[in-house]
Parts: sequence; C-alpha cells; structure tokens
Amino acid sequence: MAALIKKPLKFLNEVKAETRKVVWASGKQTRMMTLMVFLLVAFVAVFLTLTDWVLGSLVQSILSL
Repeated sequence: MAALIKKPLKFLNEVKAETRKVVWASGKQTRMMTLMVFLLVAFVAVFLTLTDWVLGSLVQSILSL
C-alpha cells in the first residue's frame, strides 16, 4: 500500500525538479514570438484564400465551356 503512495509522490517530485531546470522565455521574447505566429497565420490565410479563389475561378471557367 505504501508503494502506491510513494510512486506518485516520487514522480511529482521529479516533475518539480525538472520544471526548475527549464529556461523560460522573457516577456519580450514571448511577445515577439507571438507576433511572428500571428503574422505567419495571417500570411497563410491570405495565401490560401487567394489560391482557393484562383483555383475556383479556373474550375468554374473550365466547367462553363
């Protein structure tokens, strides 16, 4: 019965120790990376929208022949 309690506690202690080793990003780095992600998502959204529009127009013109 004691092993059932000791194993999870050992695991949680190891998790706590590993979390202390993590080098967290600064606030400035976090903001910069977030901005980069938003810009990339916006670029991909515009690209996919234009690609969909062009291909849709192409298919529409082929089907109307």
